[in-house]
Amino acid sequence: MIKIFRGGLIAALFFLMVAATATSREPVGKITFPLNRVFVIPTGSSELQMAYFNMDIFSGDKIETKRESRCEITLKNGDVIRIDENSLYTMEDIQVTQQTVKASSYLSVGKLWATIQKIFSEDDYVTVKSPTAVIAVRGTIYRLDVEKDSSSTVRVYDGQVEVKPAALGTGSLQPQTPGPVGPPRDVPGPRDVAGPRDVSEREWIEIVKAQQQLSIRPDGSYQKSDFDLLEDGKSDWVKWNKQRDELLQR
Repeated sequence: MIKIFRGGLIAALFFLMVAATATSREPVGKITFPLNRVFVIPTGSSELQMAYFNMDIFSGDKIETKRESRCEITLKNGDVIRIDENSLYTMEDIQVTQQTVKASSYLSVGKLWATIQKIFSEDDYVTVKSPTAVIAVRGTIYRLDVEKDSSSTVRVYDGQVEVKPAALGTGSLQPQTPGPVGPPRDVPGPRDVAGPRDVSEREWIEIVKAQQQLSIRPDGSYQKSDFDLLEDGKSDWVKWNKQRDELLQR
């Protein structure tokens, strides 16, 4: 009887600890527009939960959309992220209040549209990664498309973003050249990259401005160019996002 009592007490304490941990987590935002089959995979779980309007979202959660489905996520500070059908988006490390934001996320495949408010603090940051690129944002409207072969395309509609290859990671914005350390030597300073060109995956960092796009291939090479806003605006995905942004008065 004593063993049974002790066992029950330990089990009760375990579940209380789990419940306390769950309730102590603060949501970083909400799902403000789930369309059709949208699922949330909570951090540390492989179970798909059907998303619903005003559902709390936590750092580490994954959002998956099936065919003919879309999802809008609104963070606590008002930033908005939308993902199109057949997409998988991970909110890797999100710390956000109404005044500050430190956010890193990952789009494995699919399409993402981000409407990010201007960031004023040097300590704040918003980065979105794909298998081939890292996009750093300080206030802009842009979209990211990731194909099944990991190629990525960034298109900017307002403001600007900084893009570098995923091989450089999320640390320093300066490329690090591998190899042994030699004696001190002079190196050339920063320079502008002129026009579209292909380069090695560890060579480049690009500023992409409004009405420009950057396409990154699976090997890390890239091409930068302008895009036609009128032609781009014919896309149903673009139309829907612009309509949603108008409702937000952005």
